[in-house]
Amino acid sequence: MHLIDRHAYTNALRRVDPAQKGGLAALAIVLCLLLDRPAVGLLTLAWMLALTTLWARVPLLVFGRALLSEGLFLALSVVGVAVSVSLTPAGPAAAWRLGPLWLSAGPQGLSLALRLLTRALGCAAALNFLILTTPLTDMITLLQRLRVPAALIELMTIIYRAIFVLLESLQRMATAQDARLGYSGPRRMLRSAGLLGSRLFLDAYLRSRRMQVALESRGLDGPLRVLPLDYTRDRRVWWLGAAFTVSLLLVGVVL
Repeated sequence: MHLIDRHAYTNALRRVDPAQKGGLAALAIVLCLLLDRPAVGLLTLAWMLALTTLWARVPLLVFGRALLSEGLFLALSVVGVAVSVSLTPAGPAAAWRLGPLWLSAGPQGLSLALRLLTRALGCAAALNFLILTTPLTDMITLLQRLRVPAALIELMTIIYRAIFVLLESLQRMATAQDARLGYSGPRRMLRSAGLLGSRLFLDAYLRSRRMQVALESRGLDGPLRVLPLDYTRDRRVWWLGAAFTVSLLLVGVVL
């Protein structure tokens, strides 16, 4: 998360209006869901990869690592769609016996799994483009312009900040346990993991209490204020959005 946050603040599109970047990502997600073709999902992935690496100048390795972790999770998720489990072989479909169970994979299940996987990868690539080019402060400004309830925005801001604080606490606790040979064996590893989880929960609770007291002592009785930046509107976004839409529609109709 530190890596994503760093590139969100240092990419070449940092000063571009977040509404334009968010609109481009939303357009990609909507087209992926409506057209529902494997080629459309793959083309969306290619578009978002090019925009993130070539236009925003985010390193290819960063985008690839983020998409790889999401892709592995999505691939494991669609296995249940491609492969069915039953007590008897499923007709002409390819089947493998695992004890009393039969695992079968038919052409319809494989086709549906491929469509789900490519569509989800295209949507994930669009979200990666947004999070790698738009920091949280810009997202807050965009959500305020969209009239999102202030309570929801404040909750999102506090949770996002708490993630980085708790990650640092987790790293310090794990380092201290490792220095005391807390992970030298299976039993010690389980005991250290349990202690780490309990201490991290207490640390999060105490930090939240201290934050609440600090905000109340400063007389906070309204929403959290974030200073907005002066954004620029890039006309190339509209041309890129039009080219992106036309290319996906052509692929969706032809294929």
